[in-house]
Amino acid sequence: MSEAPEKSAAQIESESLSIGKWGNLFMAFAGILAAWASRSDALLVDGLYSGVNFLAAIVASRVGLSIARQADQKRPFGYDADEAIYVTFRSMALIGILAFAMFNAISKIITYAMGGSVPALNFGPILVYVVLMVSICAALATLHHWSYVKTGRRSEVLVTERRAAIVDGVLSAGAGIALLLVPFLKGTSFEVIIPIADALVVLTLCAFIINQPISAFRSALGEISGESASEEKINSVRQALTLSVAGLDIKVVDLAVMKLGRRYTVVGYLDPERLVVAADVDRFNDGFHQQCANILGDVRTEIILTEKPRHTVQH
Repeated sequence: MSEAPEKSAAQIESESLSIGKWGNLFMAFAGILAAWASRSDALLVDGLYSGVNFLAAIVASRVGLSIARQADQKRPFGYDADEAIYVTFRSMALIGILAFAMFNAISKIITYAMGGSVPALNFGPILVYVVLMVSICAALATLHHWSYVKTGRRSEVLVTERRAAIVDGVLSAGAGIALLLVPFLKGTSFEVIIPIADALVVLTLCAFIINQPISAFRSALGEISGESASEEKINSVRQALTLSVAGLDIKVVDLAVMKLGRRYTVVGYLDPERLVVAADVDRFNDGFHQQCANILGDVRTEIILTEKPRHTVQH
């Protein structure tokens, strides 16, 4: 009996995202249903968060296929930008939902402070919902992490989905536990906040997770705008380039290192102080590419011969 062929990185990523997609769809419906049954805005936020994850997973599966394509006439430098664009807009959607949730929570608190009525919570469905959601989120986070490791730790899409599953699980657990503790406030000095406890939980959860989409947005936006890679990566590549030209009468004029999605682009600006031909440049670039791949993973390298620097890196 022949063994099944080993799956490619693209297949592993696609299957992981597909499972995550349907898991998030189930959690979105469960969150909305639980929010309706319990009259809790906190659970509604949790359900909407899962809904965004579901829609994002659909896009992510297409992005995974897109970035696997080779460079062509339409995209002469490849499709790496699609991954960073996906992370950018996904983060914007999450920021929008959290801002909407915070606005509703503040409105509920203001209504209560002005003497208005606030619907009382129904605690019955909350415990079942919390246990189910946390279990699903833990399973999805584990799956995405396994897929990330299996595919060489290069997929920003899987990192984003793993992070989203963890945040979703923490969101579900935090909202549920906080709401289940509300009845214990009766007879204490905190009894006055029971009617707005749900709104306070929403604000707390939003404050806890808002940094995650903001950080992802800033990072992806920096990649799209062409920011340099981290100083640590630049120094590592510069050292490799300097060592590779040692004794070859080649001067390192400048260096540019950028990251876009899961791929790095390295451009070395060199001044050969001797006569070289195109074949010499190709051989040097092949060796340099291998060194950069050992440092950065998925990388594209270019060598430009010049006497003057075309790029300035601050050190």
